Amino acid sequence: MMAGRPLYELTWGTLRGPGPNKEFPKFKGADVKIIVSGSRQYELHSSVLKNASPRMEQYLLPDENAAKLNSKTIKKGVITKYRLDLIRNPDYTDGGKVVEYVLEPVLLDEEGKAWASNAVGLDLENGRAVNPTFLAYDAVFGAFYQVPIDLGDFSTDALTDILITAFDILKVAEYLGCTDVITSPIEATLLATGQVLFVSISNQPAGWLDFAFRIRSRVLFREAMIHAVGQYNSDDMQNMIHTLHPAVAELLTKKANTLKGAVKRSFQLMLSYYPTHLQRERTVGRCDRDNIGRSSYGNDIMDWLALVVLRHFLAQQVADDQTHQAADLGKSVIDVVIAGNDAYLSRRDLETWHGFFPMSGRAKVVLDRKVGELKQAIKQYATVFTKNESQLNVVATPVEHLTCSTLQITEYPWEDFTDAEGSDGVSETEVDDDMYE
Repeated sequence: MMAGRPLYELTWGTLRGPGPNKEFPKFKGADVKIIVSGSRQYELHSSVLKNASPRMEQYLLPDENAAKLNSKTIKKGVITKYRLDLIRNPDYTDGGKVVEYVLEPVLLDEEGKAWASNAVGLDLENGRAVNPTFLAYDAVFGAFYQVPIDLGDFSTDALTDILITAFDILKVAEYLGCTDVITSPIEATLLATGQVLFVSISNQPAGWLDFAFRIRSRVLFREAMIHAVGQYNSDDMQNMIHTLHPAVAELLTKKANTLKGAVKRSFQLMLSYYPTHLQRERTVGRCDRDNIGRSSYGNDIMDWLALVVLRHFLAQQVADDQTHQAADLGKSVIDVVIAGNDAYLSRRDLETWHGFFPMSGRAKVVLDRKVGELKQAIKQYATVFTKNESQLNVVATPVEHLTCSTLQITEYPWEDFTDAEGSDGVSETEVDDDMYE
């Protein structure tokens, strides 16, 4: 990276404007001409394009495709050695993940002219809606020269509109094998929408997992994974898993199984909880002296009855698949356990139990107090699930799934994967100040 003055001192908003790319920077020494449309033609540097895009280097701009310009042509100031034209992608289908238009090399003769007749119409935009793929190429080419990508104004544009633009740019970047150059600007724009973004991720985590994986965004991927794990048992998530990259699906399943195991263990601890004052020391002494006789245990009868009531409730939740097997992985039960008090097993609830086991008014009060003590004690086994690891404000926007999963920096599934055509691309392209006119 060149030190000193900024590479560009301009406000570049080409994605918002329907007109020709007048604002796209002009360069000196450009040897590649790219024709996207009659009104969108670019003169760029093969060195920059090859450095940024593996597809450019290996397939679109190989050295053998460079035109061998004669001296007469060079004296005229013609230095273009490569030409790329945009054509419709034969593999494109409506709604597909691949880009709609791809680049095709056009061989040039010694005068810098196309060998074949590839006439390009004027195609003047004149205020008409521009094909979003054209704008996406505009953005990616600019990103090669570290020109900021404009996804719109998050304060006025809907998140859906911003996402549509981001997906168009992503498709072009994936095709060129350079997603690294678009990750930061797309990520920054989306994060600027604040809670609007996080609410969207919580509602559609599978789609966001796919998007975050494709642009290699750790912050978006982590957020989506937290919500996807919490919703793993839901029908929607189960129907979407097969659409994810195998590495993402594998990680999601692993994280979900870890959380499910933790929830299962939590309920096992609740069901096997005994207050310490009910326990006895093993002894070979006298039962009347060492508190191991029937009368000693009888003195604790209200505690034992309270345990029966609590375990009846917890066992019912397990039997009804309302814990780790539930669509919410047991969140609804965990919530009432944490709330305690009258959230469950209230005095009114106990009256139903007393229909089978009548007691005096005083005994009912004692039993209610004992149950309350047990409810307070077992909260310790559920507290861990109340932690919110996501960036969603769950107080302002409550969700019906757990958000306590974590993701370590070594667990992101793209560390062993590369972009299209076998390269990770580059996050920053080395450019020279002398290129600018």
